[in-house]
Amino acid sequence: MSEFRLVCPACNGPLVIRCSKGETPCFRSLWYQCKNLACGATFGGTQTIDYQLSPSGLAAPRLVLPLAPSRLKRAATAASRMTSNQKDLLDPLEEPTP
Repeated sequence: MSEFRLVCPACNGPLVIRCSKGETPCFRSLWYQCKNLACGATFGGTQTIDYQLSPSGLAAPRLVLPLAPSRLKRAATAASRMTSNQKDLLDPLEEPTP
């Protein structure tokens, strides 16, 4: 599994999150500080959760987000294939039976 590392835009040194404040369940304000003592730059930013990739397993989740655009497209493509008998150019051709 990969590890996400924050990099200072000023000196390319490592950044740490000094503090954060949860504004909503899907939005946080963050404050960063460069660990390079010669630089010492500080920054502000945000973190958001925009959509879900898979639904919660809870019976009544606290919050339900829209599905990811890629998931919606995949579902729409699958639904259109189920209701259509039209061949797709990328589908393998069936050999005719003699």
